[in-house]
Amino acid sequence: MRYERTGYYDENINVQCVYGDKNIEHIMKCIIPNLAMTTKKNIFFLTMNYKKHGKRIASGKMHNITVVDIEKDENRPTGFAENHNILFEHFTKTSSFVLMNPDCIPLPQSIDCLLNRKTDEVAIVEGRQWPFEHPKEYDPLSLETPWASGAFALIDSCFYEKVNGMDPLYFLYNEDVDLSWRAWLNGYRVLYEPSAQIIHFTNGYFENKTILSTEKYFSLRNFILISRKFFGKEGEYKAIEMLRTSIEKNIFNLILNDYNNNIVNSIQEYYYGKYNKHIKILGINLFAETGERV
Repeated sequence: MRYERTGYYDENINVQCVYGDKNIEHIMKCIIPNLAMTTKKNIFFLTMNYKKHGKRIASGKMHNITVVDIEKDENRPTGFAENHNILFEHFTKTSSFVLMNPDCIPLPQSIDCLLNRKTDEVAIVEGRQWPFEHPKEYDPLSLETPWASGAFALIDSCFYEKVNGMDPLYFLYNEDVDLSWRAWLNGYRVLYEPSAQIIHFTNGYFENKTILSTEKYFSLRNFILISRKFFGKEGEYKAIEMLRTSIEKNIFNLILNDYNNNIVNSIQEYYYGKYNKHIKILGINLFAETGERV
């Protein structure tokens, strides 16, 4: 199902970035100066500190980029999905917008490379994260991929608006997989464009493996959520059993209690039986074939 596009401004492009206090120096010295080289369009860099009383980036014109920093209204914790939904609703919408993590450096022409792949039937175009990225499949001819990472991706504003953005229930992690799957189910395509590149300083390869990280915790909890949302109670059961036999008992109990007490009764959308060849679970948080991209 497609939707009529009205009221968007194609000469501009919004780039959304949610940050913390520790990201501000990197954003000022590395992201903003490089953004001007990513596209010929006028860039509106929409930013927000995820803490209500956190440090702020100054709004204004910098390096030919218009920075619009929004003060967070909510005093409660809000996650990746909800924060970006807030940014999306706050400013004049462009026909497409870009999600960018605050620990990235965009490379020249990267946004234009995403835009060059965008058509009306494409909901999301993901760029390449260098030197590390999530291992997942894509078709080298069509560039279709089962899901797109939210670290650096171009998203169709009309699609995003009609599906009410990302699902805040995830809080952190797997909300980008969910959004990609909803794109496929609504008749859109999700693409991976390797020529659109950013440097991404993810800590996943360097973190202390002896402790339960925030990423690991939410990823495991949300694996049950996404399994239930798209594959029903059978998918939920399979996900729980996979975790039960794969992770430490105390961690499993912590995650399952959180899911049962705070998540399952809040799921608002289900997609029972609406399967698509791109929507698949091959293992714990494995939503596509693994393998090196070239």
